[in-house]
Amino acid sequence: MKAPFRLVIAGGGTGGHVFPAIAVADALARSRRLTVLWIGTGRPVETDALKGRGWEHRILPVRPIAGTNPLAMLRALAGLPIHTARAALWLRSFSPHVALGVGGYVSGPVVLAARLLGIPTAIHEQNAMPGLANRMAARLADLVFVSFPETASHFSGKKVIHTGNPVRASILAAKTEAISQDAGGRPFKILVLGGSQGAASLNRLAASAIENLWRSGVSLEVVHQTGAVNQEEIEGMYRTSQVPARVFTFITDIHTYYAWADLVICRAGAGTISEITALGKPAILIPYPHAAGGHQDANAEGLAAAGAALFFQEDGIGAVRLAGEIQGLAEDRERLMAMGRRASRFGRPESADEMARHLLSLGEALRGSPASKEWGKGVHNNDIKGKEAKDHV
Repeated sequence: MKAPFRLVIAGGGTGGHVFPAIAVADALARSRRLTVLWIGTGRPVETDALKGRGWEHRILPVRPIAGTNPLAMLRALAGLPIHTARAALWLRSFSPHVALGVGGYVSGPVVLAARLLGIPTAIHEQNAMPGLANRMAARLADLVFVSFPETASHFSGKKVIHTGNPVRASILAAKTEAISQDAGGRPFKILVLGGSQGAASLNRLAASAIENLWRSGVSLEVVHQTGAVNQEEIEGMYRTSQVPARVFTFITDIHTYYAWADLVICRAGAGTISEITALGKPAILIPYPHAAGGHQDANAEGLAAAGAALFFQEDGIGAVRLAGEIQGLAEDRERLMAMGRRASRFGRPESADEMARHLLSLGEALRGSPASKEWGKGVHNNDIKGKEAKDHV
């Protein structure tokens, strides 16, 4: 029996980083015995997602560099050598076959430490517009995975592979259920995703629009994920207007509600985009207006241009107009279904398996321990042959 494949995952802090990385690890575990060291932020969404997995989990308190005042930036830069040295100690002890950076500032020192130790390294950029951490880490990585083909222009072309953004197997399993739903003769079903951390402005906008629809006589049902911040407020809004709604701070079995929904109203984070496209769900996208570099706008624009989703700026659409857009979709099922079909063309349900294959190819160059002569030889894009090579951008 082969020895376990040893994978380091660096990143976390948000569901957009955490859940795709978990999907890749699960895909690897389906083909090989797997041992994982996760180096992350220790934020709740990360620690909750990793509970019960039996993975080694270490915290690296890296401070953000961009968007901070000069003093905070100097402190962040001063801490990088310490964080890199600490990551190097962990990597030497763990002896990984490959390190995967999934974004966020914590991934930078880990990718640098892996490079210094000669460990084969890959990064994954989830968004159409790459963040600062991944733009810097890409210079050190053997492979760069991207979710959107247009992202390749931001990186060195010889390293870039368009895989899409990995989606958890539990969500992909909902696809068959969703396709078999009969939309006729029942209430219009709306899933509102305010984000695991909450998005007060989107929550209020969506709830107000839904109240307007309900008062105008549109038959509907609602499931609304608010985050913890204003759950009670949104519940109160629905209760007062008697809208048939279920409100959750966080939906653990999100696959159930993706399958249930006719329409999703959400932000445009890379994780959510990958899920709705993998399932072919029509959506109204209202990006977070303060996302770094406007990356959520970039994520949404391609879908909207292809007629796969509706895209509105938060300050450009009020509750009345949003209600009208929802009603238009509810009354035009052909248009709704067409949006879903177009969305599915952007979906890459095989993404996790594809990334797992590339990571295995990259890591199989390693033999034994970091002290072995094979350590550091790596596998570059031009060494990956056959079918997988066709996916290079």
